[in-house]
Amino acid sequence: MNTKSTILALAALVFLLFGCAKQPSPQTDEPGFVTDESLDVSRLVGQAPLSLAGFVEYCASQQYSPLDSIYNRPPDDMAGNYFVRLSKNKEVVNLAEKVTTFVQEGNVLAAGFNSGVVRLFGGHGCAAVQAVSKPVNSVSWFPGSNFLAASSGENKVVEVFNINECSRVRIHDVNSTVDLFALSPRGSWLALVDKARRLWVGPAAGKLHKIDRFTYQPLSLTFSDEEGILMGVDTTGKMVMWSPLKLTRIYDQKIKGGPFKSVQAHGPRLNIVTEKGERFQWDVSQRVRSPFYEQEDGFFLRNGVLLYRSPRKVFSKKVSFTPASFAVDHSPSGRVYRIRDVDGTFRYYSSLSGEQLKETADFADWKKVRLGRDYTFSERGREFFLAVPIAQREFQRLYCRYIPSKGYYLWWKKVSRPDDYFKSRGMLPRREGIAADSPIEWESLERGKTDIRD
Repeated sequence: MNTKSTILALAALVFLLFGCAKQPSPQTDEPGFVTDESLDVSRLVGQAPLSLAGFVEYCASQQYSPLDSIYNRPPDDMAGNYFVRLSKNKEVVNLAEKVTTFVQEGNVLAAGFNSGVVRLFGGHGCAAVQAVSKPVNSVSWFPGSNFLAASSGENKVVEVFNINECSRVRIHDVNSTVDLFALSPRGSWLALVDKARRLWVGPAAGKLHKIDRFTYQPLSLTFSDEEGILMGVDTTGKMVMWSPLKLTRIYDQKIKGGPFKSVQAHGPRLNIVTEKGERFQWDVSQRVRSPFYEQEDGFFLRNGVLLYRSPRKVFSKKVSFTPASFAVDHSPSGRVYRIRDVDGTFRYYSSLSGEQLKETADFADWKKVRLGRDYTFSERGREFFLAVPIAQREFQRLYCRYIPSKGYYLWWKKVSRPDDYFKSRGMLPRREGIAADSPIEWESLERGKTDIRD
């Protein structure tokens, strides 16, 4: 069994307890959801979390059917009655619904749910923990840390879990609502700010101490990678640093451009959005502005659904239950062909070169052109092809039509003579224009290796 098969097999065992998505309908590869409302976290105690790569791979396998299925010939009564469109887009995988918050760094991810469950992927320790109330509002966790912190319900407390032992080791209650909290990267320290803007700091599994108070509402609270510095930024742009070990303030500065609406830390840089909508990044060490950092790919939350957008482009499949048909007209005066294409759109091609024309005038001498059985026609000894036969199984032949910016269109058609062949299985033919002598390029159906699963 290869590595990928092993990952999917292990993932299937885990998702017997809770699934991520259902199989797509036969008409489309649009993903759907299945949520297990009766998830019992106690059943996961002692189980190692599924790897993040395995989680994404499993969910993708449930939502996108294998593209090799295009070579499966349909029942005889279906041949000629539908076509498949393959178009290339960035792959988006739906991972879970009813998610309220998540944190992800490197190959680990923790997601909080409406049910009060926090599920973990990657790293070591537990597969899930249960908060004291629901929903989960915020989670702090880092790769290699034995501790995970979470707030839930009305944010009265911050819970700290030892993920190696699958146990809650501390409940931090400061007699006030918790507005903001952060766990240090190795899990040594916890810092929180309450409704009164008081700053509390201490060991994650120990007692917290009140060490300062923000004058204005804090927007960001984060530790340095080496855990020696705690940094906070408020709405006015005032940035303060403390020593969690000595519990003292060690530095402060003012970031110009406030008041701020949001501040998000990315290592030594801060992504800042002002109340006027201006966005920029602030380098803490260099004290200079730079363009706002916006991640196009990766994990994100939308309407309670946790998704993963891959940086690689993959083919998605859509089925249209309409016969593949064409209509061709020729204008001798304009030296142009007018083609009503398989997708119903009119396109124009030069009758001299077969190249597609961007614009064309209307002509009065259009004449209908008769198509051959293989979607071919000729004029003055020159042949033109609208589709390429790429496979045949017994009395059914598979045709492919490439349309720039649209993708590949494929359909099966009944033929009179049986055969059994594939032309470059796993590859799709792409021809610019319709001239028979224009070269064909073959594009692979395989996915590139550029994302978290590779």
